Amino acid sequence: MREDLQPVRRFYWSEDDQPFIVDACRKHWPEEVKEVLHRAELACRNTFIFTHRWDMERCEEEVAFPEGIDWYYRHNEDLEWLVMLNRARYMGELGQAYWLTGKKQYAEGYIRLLKDWIRQNPLTEEEVLSAADRAYNVKDTWRKLDSGIRITHWLKGYYCVRGCSLWGEPEEKLFREAVRRHGMYLNLAYVPHDRQSNWGFLETNGLFQLALMFPEHEESAEWLDTALQRLAEMCRLQVYSDGLQNEQCTMYHHEVLHCLFESVWLGKLNGIEMPAVLEETLNRMYSASLAFIQPDGHQPMLGDSDGTDMRDVLCRGAVLFGRGDLKRMAYERLDYEGIWFFGERGYDRYRQLPVQEPSFTSIMLNDSGYAFMRSDWSRQAQYLVFDGGHMDVIRAHGHDDLLHISLFAHGREFLTDPGRFTYMETEDRKYFMESLQHNTLSVDGETISTFVSSWRWANVARPVDRYWSSGPDFDYVQAGHDGYWRLEQPVHVFRQVLFVKPDYWIMVDTCRSHAEHEYHLPFHFAEGLTPSIQEGGILHAAASEHGPALWIIPFVPVRTELGTSWVSRNYNEKTPAHKASFVQKGSGFTKFITLLYPSVDPQAKLPILQELEVLDSYGNPVPSHLVTALSVQRVSGKEELVFSHQGPRSYRFGAHHLSGEVLVVRSGGLAGNEVKPYIIKI
Repeated sequence: MREDLQPVRRFYWSEDDQPFIVDACRKHWPEEVKEVLHRAELACRNTFIFTHRWDMERCEEEVAFPEGIDWYYRHNEDLEWLVMLNRARYMGELGQAYWLTGKKQYAEGYIRLLKDWIRQNPLTEEEVLSAADRAYNVKDTWRKLDSGIRITHWLKGYYCVRGCSLWGEPEEKLFREAVRRHGMYLNLAYVPHDRQSNWGFLETNGLFQLALMFPEHEESAEWLDTALQRLAEMCRLQVYSDGLQNEQCTMYHHEVLHCLFESVWLGKLNGIEMPAVLEETLNRMYSASLAFIQPDGHQPMLGDSDGTDMRDVLCRGAVLFGRGDLKRMAYERLDYEGIWFFGERGYDRYRQLPVQEPSFTSIMLNDSGYAFMRSDWSRQAQYLVFDGGHMDVIRAHGHDDLLHISLFAHGREFLTDPGRFTYMETEDRKYFMESLQHNTLSVDGETISTFVSSWRWANVARPVDRYWSSGPDFDYVQAGHDGYWRLEQPVHVFRQVLFVKPDYWIMVDTCRSHAEHEYHLPFHFAEGLTPSIQEGGILHAAASEHGPALWIIPFVPVRTELGTSWVSRNYNEKTPAHKASFVQKGSGFTKFITLLYPSVDPQAKLPILQELEVLDSYGNPVPSHLVTALSVQRVSGKEELVFSHQGPRSYRFGAHHLSGEVLVVRSGGLAGNEVKPYIIKI
């Protein structure tokens, strides 16, 4: 390396790390290496795809520019393709490809694309200064968040290719001037709204990194202080005490987490004194990620989210904080990107870190309203997520999904969120956002909130009467919402979910109104599952005759309907799937009682459900609109369950007398005689 290129600061990796990084990545993550080299090879030919797992808006279709790149091109008229092109993840991957192979073609590709982008996208001093007066952006290729992302990818590539003989003084001078322009722009373009949006973190992570790594710029010290102040402000404003980012969307939670991780780790590497709230907040965000990870290692598609494998996120958190509980649900070895971030010492630290069972199985994130019911931490676990939270603080990436549930059991997903598919102003955008495509009750075919456009809602519903209780044998969650109070004849909708561990869920949906309405209780199934209607209106869903199955058993008379739906695991992709609905009309008080019964044995004997007579403490019968009581008899035991619809009362049922609002009595197997009462909610 030339003497004038000796680093003043420590980047995530240096040339000393190259032998280990290359060997470890090729040995342990050959598929990831193959993907990186493929995307880098395409970029060398002015051809682009966006297939990295954390590409915010993926596109697997190759787009080529044989006559030269048009940096303003919108593939299929989608602005998101343009911004993905200008976020330039491929620049970091070109640097990685150069290190992984030693081939100069990748360094040449980096240099050529760098020069082409700078030539075609100049940012004048006047435009930089005007950024302070623009709440959004100067131009499409210089959107604020994309500029913050772009400079981090440029830096990653730079610290690989700058040691190549093709990198000379002209390239160094050009790069440093580009860094300075990005710093000037990101310093001025930040506005108060950014403090409560993922944009603020995406912008500020870029500002922090360039300011730290290029201290010779006269503005760098000021930019560094500004970035740290902004990061601290955003941690306090954007991240709830339960650890979830306030847009309540798993995808953008992880985008913010990644930005905070990069800033915190780069600061620690360089001995920078940073506000304590940064590291404390980042640790809480990892805890939230652990709470919601699905048994298959992917994030649930809450709001504008893809179904991304998130185990790499937990790997990096495990190394940074020495947390064996994060390693419990992460990869066996440090992930591909983690090897680049942490090098050999981090790899060894992860390898030596003992796996630790998390301190919880089920949990509710109280501020955001998400409840996660889990039988254990295995890939075969029973898992249900319940959405009892508001749409989101800035109405940006939340969906109209109050009281939605998704369900995993025995190694596969059964009930799913539909995903997001697109940000374009189309019927597809509306379809994937509205409540009718989620597993939550609807009234007269109306949505819970009113869709106006991709980023605007009217009559936004709010959760009410939320409650959570968890113990070794049962989890319980409830919530209602005011979404249908706006109707000419208002309806109050309320959902209760009881997890009888580890076997099944009872779901009670109640609707109160003075008029008659038609109610639909939908179930959207994951791809590959074909539901069928069995005797008594029971729904059965399985992928094959021999695999695990889910039975959905109605306890009140309903009409069962089948239909089709869509599921989008990634942006720009959608797959046909199936749905089913329980339907009934009612006035006054109407209820659905539903048993969700998964089994690893498709021929399993179903539980026997029976209605129980309920008496008050004086011996008077209590009518069904005031209380629901049933027994669930299985080979392994029996539960007698009471859900009061009139608040806590004293009830006599079977041979039992208990007081409360949600009550359970559990008996032993058919040959057993142990009886154990539970007051789930007083």
